[in-house]
Amino acid sequence: MTPVARRVLPAAVAAVLVVLAVLAVLADAPSWVRTPLVLLAAAGTAGQLVRGGRRRSPLDRVLTAAGGCLVVLVLVGVVLGVTGAGLRPGTWALALGVPALAGLAVSTWAGAGPARGPAPVADPVGPGSLRRAALLTSPWAVAAAAVTVLALVVSVRSVAGESASPVQVSLASLDGAQAVVAVTASRATGPLELRTDPGDGSAVTYPLFSVPEGGTVETVVVVPVEGRVVVTVSNPGQVQPLRTLVVNR
Repeated sequence: MTPVARRVLPAAVAAVLVVLAVLAVLADAPSWVRTPLVLLAAAGTAGQLVRGGRRRSPLDRVLTAAGGCLVVLVLVGVVLGVTGAGLRPGTWALALGVPALAGLAVSTWAGAGPARGPAPVADPVGPGSLRRAALLTSPWAVAAAAVTVLALVVSVRSVAGESASPVQVSLASLDGAQAVVAVTASRATGPLELRTDPGDGSAVTYPLFSVPEGGTVETVVVVPVEGRVVVTVSNPGQVQPLRTLVVNR
């Protein structure tokens, strides 16, 4: 077998396994078909990536391949979550299959050069060494920066989504000492606690209730004929209310 065949054949077999594994997941094949294909594809791809770094020690190659796989998994998971594609088996299969095929192609192309003898010892602080170190380090630095930026974006979006309360409260009607408080919600929310406080120590807490998605729940409350009353809607045991309504009479 020629050197080219010895280099290309394992990568081609790994690529075929990756394609078969992706197709098996997308077709929802039985687990006894999907699982072996996925494991073989992962092992074949990792093996090719480990063999790609011929000038590195075996331990360095194994650690590099493992670290690269973890970075890819994190990036793929974050991208699927941010874009709304969803963390489903099909999206995972496609999103991981493409980088796997790209990694196999790059590792095969990188190993296409002729085998070389031992490299001459170079000055560890020379320009050539620094340039090689920068080339080897830059992909991981870019990947780490991408993970950090995406993590910050997801965190900011999550905080913004949580800080925006889905609950709205309004005064539906007011008649004498009774008022009807309407609580609406953009998504299913509950249980909620409604409380009225006129400020004279006679605060009243009403029974817990839940609001369906896009629905409205009305509660009849007692309010003073004159003066000011504060109506709050909160989660049970929560100090900071979700919404506050002030009624002045």
